[in-house]
Amino acid sequence: MFSNKEENISKKEIIVFIVLAFIFSITVRFYWYYWASGIDGFYWNNQIMINTNDGYFFASGAQKELFGMHQFNPLVPGFWDRGLVFITTILAKVLPFSLDTIILFISAFFSSFIVIPLVLLGRLYGNSWIGFFAALLGSIVWSYYNRTMIGYYDTDMFSVSILMFVFYFLVASIKRKNYYDTFWAAVVSAIYPFFYIPGQNVLYGLIIAYTIYLAIFHRRDSFFYPSLIVLYISLFPLFFIFKLILVIVSFIVLKKEFISKQYEKYIAFGVIAIFFLWSDALLRIWQKIDAYFFKHGTENQGLHFFKVMQTVREASSIPFETLANRISGHVATFLLAMVGYIVLLFKERSFWISLVLVGLGLFAITGGLRFTIYAVPFLAFSLVYLFWFMFYKIEKNIFRYLLVGVLTFFTLLPNILHVVDYKVPTVFTKKEVADLNRLKNIGSSKDFVLTWWDYGYPIWYYADKCTLIDGGKHNHDNFIVSTILSTNSQLQAARLARISVETYVKQVEWYKRYKEEGLDLSEIPEEFIFQKKGRKSFVANPGFPVADVIFQNGKKSQIDPNDFLEELKYGDVKLPKKTREIYIYLPLRMMEIFSTVKLFSSIDLKTGKKTSSPFMFYSERFKDTKDLLIFERGVALDKKSGVLLIGKQKVPIKDFFTVGFTKDGKVVKQKQSLRKNAPLSVISLSSYQSFLIVDDEMLNSLYIQMFVFDNYDKDLFEPIVISPWSKIYRVKI
Repeated sequence: MFSNKEENISKKEIIVFIVLAFIFSITVRFYWYYWASGIDGFYWNNQIMINTNDGYFFASGAQKELFGMHQFNPLVPGFWDRGLVFITTILAKVLPFSLDTIILFISAFFSSFIVIPLVLLGRLYGNSWIGFFAALLGSIVWSYYNRTMIGYYDTDMFSVSILMFVFYFLVASIKRKNYYDTFWAAVVSAIYPFFYIPGQNVLYGLIIAYTIYLAIFHRRDSFFYPSLIVLYISLFPLFFIFKLILVIVSFIVLKKEFISKQYEKYIAFGVIAIFFLWSDALLRIWQKIDAYFFKHGTENQGLHFFKVMQTVREASSIPFETLANRISGHVATFLLAMVGYIVLLFKERSFWISLVLVGLGLFAITGGLRFTIYAVPFLAFSLVYLFWFMFYKIEKNIFRYLLVGVLTFFTLLPNILHVVDYKVPTVFTKKEVADLNRLKNIGSSKDFVLTWWDYGYPIWYYADKCTLIDGGKHNHDNFIVSTILSTNSQLQAARLARISVETYVKQVEWYKRYKEEGLDLSEIPEEFIFQKKGRKSFVANPGFPVADVIFQNGKKSQIDPNDFLEELKYGDVKLPKKTREIYIYLPLRMMEIFSTVKLFSSIDLKTGKKTSSPFMFYSERFKDTKDLLIFERGVALDKKSGVLLIGKQKVPIKDFFTVGFTKDGKVVKQKQSLRKNAPLSVISLSSYQSFLIVDDEMLNSLYIQMFVFDNYDKDLFEPIVISPWSKIYRVKI
């Protein structure tokens, strides 16, 4: 069992434990690199590309700082905006590696720092071996590995690793009963949101749990009020450098006793009150709970837009087995870890403050798999502790170390096997990036590309173009882009593209002038002013939906979106002055998600009701027999009768298309008409060896017509890049 005292072990031995665990963590992560290095399609600029879309947001920020790119894109972060941009830019300047190389490997190194607080936590509790074995396990468990592997260039590399340092220092302050450790916890807390913004609410929860714990068990101790003062100052909604200064100054004032001890209580209450009033912490936490617990299908104020949270897999509930696997690698080890955690809570009272983080990890069963990562290090520690607890009566330490080591090895196995099986591809392939690179050399960086938000950040990075929606700005504007991609009127699509982009450009320009020139609200066009908290003071910023500006959503001047869209199809519409080029990006990979894309415009914005339920089925896997083409999910085609078998239903076919392309990229089309009034058509994409089954609504959509058939209105669009992997058209009006 743990000793009541901190383990008396040399710093050299601790460093050895940390270095060994660190090397192990990185070595395991190199398996993906070894696998990916054998696939030519994963390379660009002589380096393997990253495997997470959001990484290109931060990578674009580094490009902006290093190469002066993206000067017209208001959403690309700057050097001081995000910690990952900050540290990537510095590394790119001081290391002899390309930006592509740095963003590929950086996550493996920074995420592996989680081994340090785990080893130190074991030492704090009197057994560094437990910390060491826990570090081995916690650094590679499914959930943590998936979000910190090589190529996963995102802020998840900081999400838990930095938070664990905060936790360690908080526990250390309890064990040692001093506010020196709390000071270091405050220093790390001040920095944490700069590197991982989404973790701010989690940090609030941890500090509040620590506060409650101190109030119950240590309210009479001398370190109680000083600890609260420095901690809550570190949570103030200020830029991290200012918070650091305040934390350091407050610590010096407290240490030098410039303020009488009798006033510390009132200062602590005052600082806590300032934090809650200034930060809206409780409101922010509630908003997160509301977003993940109550995933409403549409917005409930103003116009009724479809909510993207409904389609995000990470925010969907998960089965128990998935929860267990992601937190501990296997159901059995998860259950053992939970037993160990309960025992640990009884044996080590200070570990209670971890309840908020473990609870958040378990909340993943309802809130979505992204939360499991928070429970990983604590249950890894608990599992190893349970092993040690089982053998604590064995007198010879060497036998205990051996037994615990063997059991830890067996808990590592399912996680290592997962690493071997988890062969995720890069975001884009070399051929897709080649198309974006061609677009990069066309037009200007102030031009816009309209496509689904999944591809927004990679388009920034590889094409140096602006987008209307992206991995962060995918709100009401999804309706606009979905309408453009899925409408059966190419005139409506072209007009809506021009109106939305030019309106957005004006929106950004007015907001910039408002901030830089200090314009009075009376000098700003009414269309760009919205109410916030009951006051007419909110000027639409670059992250504000342009759809709300166009439709004047939630204002007395709100227009009827149905009439507006109908007018774009048939009316005499005066378009805004053209200030830049607009491109429509239609990739092959959108085929798999196009039915989801369509959801966002298959809605009446005034009522929130569905306007249609179009049918689309895409399959790259099929079996060709004498009588049947057998697809996935119980779908088959009877070749003799020309009837689709969908489950137990028999659905007649209207048309059968065969579409392919020649060596020089020209599309070859054939059409066989079967039944005039049948509801579905089948498209054989022969060059892709795949099939598409659609109703008339999807068949006539812009995406299907312009990508599959190359059917486009020459007065409205001009093909710029045409390849088997993507088709990019310029809007001519």
